Amino acid sequence: MESLARPRIDDVGLRMPKGLPAEVAQPFAAHVAAKTMALRSQAMAQAGPDVAVGNNPWLRLKFVLDIIATSIVPEAEHTIADFAAEADIQCRAGCSFCCHQNVDVTIPEAILVALRLAKDDAPRAAAVLEAADLFKDLDDEQRVATGRPCPLLVDDRCSIYAVRPITCRSCTSPDAKRCEEAKRLAEAGEQTLAIEIYVVLQFLCSGEQTAIRGICRDLGLQADIVELTQTVAAILRNPQLVERWAAGERVFTAR
Repeated sequence: MESLARPRIDDVGLRMPKGLPAEVAQPFAAHVAAKTMALRSQAMAQAGPDVAVGNNPWLRLKFVLDIIATSIVPEAEHTIADFAAEADIQCRAGCSFCCHQNVDVTIPEAILVALRLAKDDAPRAAAVLEAADLFKDLDDEQRVATGRPCPLLVDDRCSIYAVRPITCRSCTSPDAKRCEEAKRLAEAGEQTLAIEIYVVLQFLCSGEQTAIRGICRDLGLQADIVELTQTVAAILRNPQLVERWAAGERVFTAR
């Protein structure tokens, strides 16, 4: 994704989804930037000195994860619901053709997934580790061409649905058949067929994602976008990375 810097959020910038021309994004940019800053400001108003400048990384981690659950995700769901009320979205449970690609997430979102896997009896952790090794060093196109689904899928359904990242929540299509055909062609190594995705919705939801990054930056935490499978695998292999991140270290590989 490209970055579209706006006033007051230049420290993180707005990221435009691939395939969204700047001239199409521009009419929505002020709204997205305003939403980003409102969520960011509200969060930091709730952060007391123990969180903002304290030395307890676990308190800081809990604060960020709580804000995502109580403020950021509900706002993203509201954005998606408003959009869906006016658009023809063909995505349904069991339709997982889009779940065969690299996924850009914020670091706290990856941590939430890793924490869910640690509590899960299903063998998803092992699947994530295997997939991370398989997809390592593959670019976005090469990863799709493997034909391998997201390791978090079980019977074509997301096993961590409640904590799925904003990128996944906002990935919607008006044409499920085209998604299926695009996946088939990619697996066969044939000419690429672009999946029809509502990129404007992805841009609208980049406000919530950027708010997470801004909150991290305000707390002195690494605020990069990372790849989901690789980052979750890194945490599963070395859980101490979470504490080090919450203490202000740069420990994760940025996209």
